[in-house]
Order: sequence, then structure tokens, then C-alpha cells
Amino acid sequence: MRHTHALGTLALSVLAAAAAAGAGPLAAPLAGQDTAPPAATTAPGASRPAAAQSAPLTVAEAGRRALASHPSIAAASAAEARAQSGVAEAAAARLPQVALESALTHFQEPMIVAPLHAFDPANVPAFERTLTQGNVGLSWTAWDGGARGARSERAGALAEAAAEGLRGARQALLVSVVRQYGALAAARQVVAAAGARMAAIRAESARAGQLLAEGSAARLVVLRADAALATARADSLGAAARLDAAERELARLMGAAPAEVRERPLEPPPAAPPEPPTHADAAARAAEASPEVAAARRRVAAARASGGEARALWLPRVDAMARYSGYGSTAGNFTAEWQGGVRVAYPLFTGGARGAAADRAGAELAAAEADLRLAELRAAAAADAALVALTAATARAGALDAAVTQYAEVARIERLALDEGAGTQTDWLAAEAELFRARAGLVEARSEALTARAALARATGALTLDWLAGNTEAET
Repeated sequence: MRHTHALGTLALSVLAAAAAAGAGPLAAPLAGQDTAPPAATTAPGASRPAAAQSAPLTVAEAGRRALASHPSIAAASAAEARAQSGVAEAAAARLPQVALESALTHFQEPMIVAPLHAFDPANVPAFERTLTQGNVGLSWTAWDGGARGARSERAGALAEAAAEGLRGARQALLVSVVRQYGALAAARQVVAAAGARMAAIRAESARAGQLLAEGSAARLVVLRADAALATARADSLGAAARLDAAERELARLMGAAPAEVRERPLEPPPAAPPEPPTHADAAARAAEASPEVAAARRRVAAARASGGEARALWLPRVDAMARYSGYGSTAGNFTAEWQGGVRVAYPLFTGGARGAAADRAGAELAAAEADLRLAELRAAAAADAALVALTAATARAGALDAAVTQYAEVARIERLALDEGAGTQTDWLAAEAELFRARAGLVEARSEALTARAALARATGALTLDWLAGNTEAET
């Protein structure tokens, strides 16, 4: 019994040392400490540097770097620039057009060098085979039935839709960053919990082996401890693999090397997140501020402008023109003159093109209005789903937090009972396994709650870098 008590005291001292390091079986997960996982929990042959040597990586920093380097943002920015070019192109149609042209023409027979405006037998016009001509022309559409205004309105609406698309791409990327950041934080905490569990079971395996050697315990006790240690090792290796995958994925989003993410601790989340809105408030905010809904509204405006452009095809077009022309030949005979005028054009028959354009504009408007209704439904559904996920994850985290406290106490009591000879090894190992599962579930629930909050902010159009800095980082 004296040896048993000594080994129990040694096991408790190992657990206390692990808890003091921030990764023991009694340490609460996600309690604000980002502890590097023990060497025993990493993949074979891998070495993990101490994260505490680097500055903490915050969600806002990860989001900022992702926005600066991710190709999805580059593609959305290019689409916005292309739409803005369309605005400038449509605006240019309102200005006069100036053109310069020249020609050198050789004729088979001699040709008059300059236009003949009157017949004067005393001044015979010059004829040459090779003639030159240069023109400076100016044209301006005085009225086109509103087609230019409709095109400008359409281009402006599409540019605004592209800007909303860029905002939506930014928010989607930030949600991915928050999700991966939370997954990484959870993976690190699970690895730490798995390491603490292995340390405790390893101490129990050593105790059982010594008791077997002394003849105080059956071989079944050692086999049970070894089986539990093998299970804990498998859980630890699985957690280490998930941690490595989470580090690599966050690094990809940030455009960073995996080693940089691996070496840096994570900023703990705030202790008291703000109260979420109601379903009605979330749906109202989504309908008002969602980038997808805003972009759909602008596309409806663009489709209406296309209808105005189609109607303009049924109206006449008035153009003003002016030109200054120079004439000459290879022998000289240079002369110049100006001309100007107004032209009115109205096509009497276009083969049905104007009717088809009107039908196409009507179909585009109907499709855009249907897309708007779908965008509003999707935004409301996304807000509801995010709010439900947030509520469920928060409630699950609260329940698991209590469960972790209770299982930690059960494991402590079972350990004391085992050391005093009043308990069984089976009960203690079961309590340790339940404690590990509760801890893993708790950190995953907190990660899911963090992601759900970001998804809710995206659905309501509030997700920005400032939102990340104010809602996912603890105040210092």
C-alpha cells in the first residue's frame, strides 16, 4: 500500500505539472492560453517550434493579409475595374468625336483633283492620276432618343453591382478566415488536451506495471492501461494531423508560409460576445445591407436602363457634322475647304431588330427581378441559418463547459479513489476519456460559435476588418 500511495502521489504531481503548463487535465480549453502541443502528440519525426516566441496572430491580421493576397479578391477587383471602364466608355458617347484621315489614291485615268463647285471655262480644273486627300472631321450626336443616357445609367448600375460583388467577395473570404482561424484554435486546444490525457494514462500505465511486478495487480490491469494509452495515442496523432491541416489551410488563405502560422500563438477570443439580434432584426438587416441583395438591386436598375435603350431605337437620331478637307496631287494643286451640316436618320425597317431588342430587355428585367427576390430569400435564409448555428453552438458550448467542469471533478475523484484502493482503474479511464471528449466538443463548439457570428455579420452586411478587430479579439 505504501508503494501504491507513492505512485499515486507521483501521478498526481505529473498531472499538476501539466496543468500548471496550461495543458493539464484540469485546465479549461480556450481559456486564453495558446500552449504549444507536447512533442508526444505530434506526428512521428515532426518538431513544432514554441509558439510563444512570436507575436500573437489575430483574426484581423489574418483577414487583412488574406484580403491583400487572395486571388478571389483580385478577380473581384478586376471585375469592378472593368465595370468602371464601362461607365467611362458610356460617358464618352456624349462628347463630340474628332477623326483625322488621309488617303493616297492612284487612278487608271486622270481624275479631278478637287471638287468642282461651278463650271468656269476660263479656269479649267486640274486632273491627275495620283491624288492626295486629308480630312479633319467632327461629329456629335445631338439627340438619339435617350439611348446614351440609358447606356450610361446601365453602366453605372453595373459598376455599383460590381462594387457590391467585391464587397461580397471580401466578406466571403473573411468568413473563411474566421472559420479556419477557429478551427486552428480548436485543433491546438484538442492537441493540448490529448497530450495531457496521454501524460495521465502513461503515468497510470507505469503504476500498473510496477504493481504487476510486485505481484499486487493482475496482468489485466496492465493490459487495460496499455489499451487506453494506445487509444489516447491514436487520438493524439489524429488531433495533430488535423492541427497540421488547419495551419496549412489558414496559411494558404493568408498567402503565408505554414511555418509562420505554426510558430505564432493565437489571440484569445473575447470573454463576453455581444448579444445576437433576433430573427426578425437579422432578416431586416440582411434585406437592407447584404452585398448580394444590393448587387441584385443594381442589376435590376441596369435591366430597366436596357429597356430605355431598346425604346430609343424607335426614335429618330440627329447628328451634327463638320469637316475640313484638303485636296492635292503628286504634282501639287493643293486646295482646302470646309463643310458642315445636320443629319436626321430614322430606320423604317430593321427586320424586327427593334422588337427583338425590346423583348430581350423585358426578359432581362424579369430575370433580374426574379434574381433579386431569390437574393432576398437567400440573404434571409443565410441570416436565419447563421443565427440558429450561433444559438446552437453557444448553448452547446455552455453545456459542455459545465460538463468539462463536472468530468474533471469526476476524474479527480476517481483518481483519488484509485490511489487509495477504493476505486477501479476502469472507472478512472472512462472518466478521463469522457473528459477528453467533452473538452474536444467544447473547443469545437466555441469555434463553431465564432464562425457563426462571422457568418451572421456577413449575412447582415456588417462583416469588415473593423468588425473582426472589435468582435473576435479580447480587449487588452
